[in-house]
Amino acid sequence: MTDINVWNKIPLNDYERHMQHHDVGQLQLLNSLTKKYLQKWNPERLLFLGISGGNGLEHIDIKKAISICGIDINKSYIEETRKRFGHKIKQLRLINADINSSNESFVKADFVWGALILEYVDIEHCFEFLQKNTTEGAILVITIQSNNGVESVSQTGIKSLNLVEDIFKVVDKEDLKQKALKFGFNLIDYEENILPNRKSFFTLEFIKNDKTPNR
Repeated sequence: MTDINVWNKIPLNDYERHMQHHDVGQLQLLNSLTKKYLQKWNPERLLFLGISGGNGLEHIDIKKAISICGIDINKSYIEETRKRFGHKIKQLRLINADINSSNESFVKADFVWGALILEYVDIEHCFEFLQKNTTEGAILVITIQSNNGVESVSQTGIKSLNLVEDIFKVVDKEDLKQKALKFGFNLIDYEENILPNRKSFFTLEFIKNDKTPNR
């Protein structure tokens, strides 16, 4: 019998309450980062890895976007995102899939947003997936968490989030850069943001094959 992935055991409401807790502040920061990079690149074909409840989708320029694809392992997350945004974003395609095992090519994106996803998947397999689902010159924006000596999963009183402690792994920024390069994704910039609980978010921008996309 196949084990059920931990992320299929956590209700979206629990996850979002945890992420926006005043001691965590991650939902708010990720929303602002999504807005920043969407405005910077103004992409036409977008891919969101681990779309969850669709945080930040409201910042997409739907007049410019041709296709928008969101992937998540949790089917209920996908359904809630569809309820929230399906009537507003007609280009939105939502896929229930596990990028940790999928070998499919769902899209050919010119922009990928992946926030706090690499901590829970095999990084090299994720980049294999990205190779198949992006165009040459695609922009990849990845946010990873640095704990800075603080426990990986902040205690907010929401017990279901304790489940992810066993699968969470810290992603080393330098190791990520090397693995990305191996698959043809070159680092072009990064930024650090400090959270209320003293953790950091590193947001790294990569370009596929180091070729600037036509925008």
